[in-house]
Amino acid sequence: MKGLKYISIILIILLMVTACSSNVNIEDEVAEYEVVEEHVPADGGTLVLSTTRFKTLNPIFNRNEDLFQIQHLIYESLVTFSEDMSIEPLLAEGWEFTNGEYGQSIDFKLRRGIKWHDGETLTADDVIFTFNLIKGNIKGVSKVSIYKQSLEYITNIVKVDDNTVRVNFSKNIGNGLEMMTFPILPEHIFEGNKVQLLNQDDFNIVGTGAYELKEYEKMRNISLVRNDNYWKKKPYIDEINVLIVPDEEAQLSLFENEGIDFVNPKVVDWGKYVDEKITNSAEFITPNYEFLGINFRKNILHDLNIRKGIAYSIDREKITGNIYLGHSTVVDFPILPNSWLYDDSKIQLGFNPNLAGTFLDEAGYILDENNNLRVNEKGDIIQLKLITNANNSLREQTALLIQEDLKKVGIQLDVEFLEWEDFEKQMNTGNFDLLLGGWELSYIPDITSAFHSSKIGNTNFIAYSNEKLDSLLDSYLGNGDLTSKKQRFSEIEEHLVTELPYISLFFRNGAVLVNNKIKGDLKPQSYNIFANIEEWYINVKE
Repeated sequence: MKGLKYISIILIILLMVTACSSNVNIEDEVAEYEVVEEHVPADGGTLVLSTTRFKTLNPIFNRNEDLFQIQHLIYESLVTFSEDMSIEPLLAEGWEFTNGEYGQSIDFKLRRGIKWHDGETLTADDVIFTFNLIKGNIKGVSKVSIYKQSLEYITNIVKVDDNTVRVNFSKNIGNGLEMMTFPILPEHIFEGNKVQLLNQDDFNIVGTGAYELKEYEKMRNISLVRNDNYWKKKPYIDEINVLIVPDEEAQLSLFENEGIDFVNPKVVDWGKYVDEKITNSAEFITPNYEFLGINFRKNILHDLNIRKGIAYSIDREKITGNIYLGHSTVVDFPILPNSWLYDDSKIQLGFNPNLAGTFLDEAGYILDENNNLRVNEKGDIIQLKLITNANNSLREQTALLIQEDLKKVGIQLDVEFLEWEDFEKQMNTGNFDLLLGGWELSYIPDITSAFHSSKIGNTNFIAYSNEKLDSLLDSYLGNGDLTSKKQRFSEIEEHLVTELPYISLFFRNGAVLVNNKIKGDLKPQSYNIFANIEEWYINVKE
């Protein structure tokens, strides 16, 4: 990759032409030229990152988001997510679906010759060992893996040969490939009496990734060096130092003072940390989804016209602009809009108060211009209660804007900000009409927990029950064929945007801020903010 530096040269020409009969002055003619200076990347340099404090370096048990992202530099999985969240090969060069004894099976063929950082060869035994660790099948290891629940329907993984594993599922699973995105650990480092190393907070870091461990100073610094035996394109940057700091505030302060080169801020006003002279930035969509849940225990909300009236009255663009400073992406259903499963051809809900009024009229609630409230023939008004969690200023501000929007179309909305314990209690007992909340959606696309009738009384706290949607969700989850999956999910999206069990608001956006001494294209993804790091560089060839 070549970096380009543009230098504008302003040329001012003053010509004095003297003739016998007259003097002609031609002044201030400006010609602007662009001279391109080409940068050719060169190896070398050190990138300084940071992470907040964590409990373990073991990627199977780690729950720290900063460290999760950094571990993409060290560890790899059989497959991974591409930019559109589809699955692409990584340690596995390919796979084949087969019929197993109890259901679907997938055979994964490992790439040959991949080496661990200590020089040992990656084999099928490493994959099986990691799976057993996640499932809790390793004697002497009691910690619960963050990946365990996602592997619920995998019965076992067996070795076909040194470079092939067969993953057996208890039933046909549509997301079988996505389940295999967990990092692989080396069995030979931890087998036998060395299994206790898995429990140690500073356990031995050995992966197959682009960077390997140079030194670890406990709770101070992780020093990485480029893996010169890396099987893919080797990165330009030689070393990465990861400072371990108390919290995000310390990270932002360090970045402002050029103590670190890179930061992934969680605050919505991250733009104030961008100085165009010294900072590059790139925004991306996170899996943090905000929505308005409709309580189907309430008779008035069974009326689709009421739900549509509410949906079209909410100015989501105003919420994202005024409260989230533009750092969010409006959506109509709970699937990442950059996902290959997102179908933007479906009905698009917009801000349309007039249309909202029409739907409310059709529901039998006519606007009384004397008090600006909608009243039906019995004299009943539309009065609803919205709950959300207190001490979350973004949600509180959003709730108040929604209250204003609904008031304009004649709906009285009472807003309650509840402490988390009370919020959960009212959510679980159904003591609300509307609920302003959020999900951090899994990278494995599955919204069964929110909408399937079997989840009522649990994660389906809106008590939504619909046989058609149940059937669509079951069909989607039971089919691994990509064309069928996309078709089923498109039908699910159409159902959600038509029936409105949730009124989708937006996904929050994230960002990476990088000191501009780091050159190369920034292509962060929510799953891997260091995507494309092999093209970043600091040094240039003279």
